[in-house]
Amino acid sequence: MQHLKEKGPFLPPASLRLLVPPLRLVSAALWQVVQRRDVMDYGMVEEFVVTVLDIVPDLMSYRDKVQLIMGLRAQLVLKLLHSEHLADSETIQPHLNRMKTCTITHRDNQICDPEVEASESNFLKLIQTLLEDPVERQRFFQSVFPEEFGPKYHSALQTLVWEFLSRLEKLLPTPTLQQVPP
Repeated sequence: MQHLKEKGPFLPPASLRLLVPPLRLVSAALWQVVQRRDVMDYGMVEEFVVTVLDIVPDLMSYRDKVQLIMGLRAQLVLKLLHSEHLADSETIQPHLNRMKTCTITHRDNQICDPEVEASESNFLKLIQTLLEDPVERQRFFQSVFPEEFGPKYHSALQTLVWEFLSRLEKLLPTPTLQQVPP
């Protein structure tokens, strides 16, 4: 057995992609971000999701797409608002702009979903209020945030991420040894 270890690996390094294809590595990393609730990295997760959904729009339903994308971005915005030094319009506005385009970009056959549209509108109004009113922001993070954006919200978001990653995994076959370059 010692003799085998001294000779090194039996497969060329490129063949290791068979064991853990790059997409699986990215998926695992994104899943870890969501599981650990690394909210400051949710923007990266959301950008990956948007990129994949731009390429494969039928991977998820319109409602699931928007809930996932907006849910990730909403958590990031709320995290920024919760930290006093990042809670300003200049920091938050690019995230809000991205959220505004989300429902339009991922709309199926130009059909509006009133519930999705109302959810987006209500969230944007909430953020505007929290930006303008420090007392309301403090009250929100003490009483409303834990209830509305706490464990249940995170669990629903985690389920959407898992569904997205599972569907992506099923979509892409694992290459065989013959398909991997030496």
